[in-house]
Amino acid sequence: MKRRDRIVNKAAGVKIIRLVKRRADLTLAQFRDYWLTRHALHEQHAMATTPLQRVVASIATGEVALGGTEPPFDGMVALYFGSLEDARAAWSGTAAMREDAKNFVDPRSSPQIFADEYLVSEKQGAPGAMRRSGQLKTIRTISRRRDLTHAQFKDYWLDQHSTLERQVIETTSMQRITASFALPENSVVPEFDGLAELYFAKVEDIRAMFAGPVPAMMRKDEENFVQMNAPAVRLVAEEYVIGEKT
Repeated sequence: MKRRDRIVNKAAGVKIIRLVKRRADLTLAQFRDYWLTRHALHEQHAMATTPLQRVVASIATGEVALGGTEPPFDGMVALYFGSLEDARAAWSGTAAMREDAKNFVDPRSSPQIFADEYLVSEKQGAPGAMRRSGQLKTIRTISRRRDLTHAQFKDYWLDQHSTLERQVIETTSMQRITASFALPENSVVPEFDGLAELYFAKVEDIRAMFAGPVPAMMRKDEENFVQMNAPAVRLVAEEYVIGEKT
């Protein structure tokens, strides 16, 4: 049988993930517009002058995810580097980018982790179908079960839970699943241990999938490695590739 998707491929390098909330005096539209016009210029300059290789902005659509409440964050930025050393070395070179963030981001709460990223599964043809600007996805932060080490949490997700995620790719309209894991080298204890990104073609596909049997199936298996009562950020967002080195 022809293989329909790839499973658990580790991306090269590392990334910094930061959840951000818009400044209180800005609407979501103003927050989005500032980021994608003025702030994007600073991110692109940082790419040209530091080891920063790729910048991806994920900005909330305003859709309330999975029947939850309004999310505490309005977006997420992912900064990609070739190595952890490059990520740390680039800090001083991104000062202007971080200073400009004050013009549209609330500085009081921006959880951040150094992480590695895995492509868990995707439909055949998904890479060609993904949009660089406005790709729809859901984001969810995940905390490991308290009796598990970070390594055990990660191993269960990639070795066991990924088989269910593959089934979801094969049987629903979901296009791609990626998983990111906090690195042990984080300088402070991270506020979450993992992050799942689920990609879709349209918002109706999100609503249909989460109204069906898939969430219950996934939650049942998550009990084996996820702290189910831990706070989690759930966000419906559009993804924008601000820039990447070739």
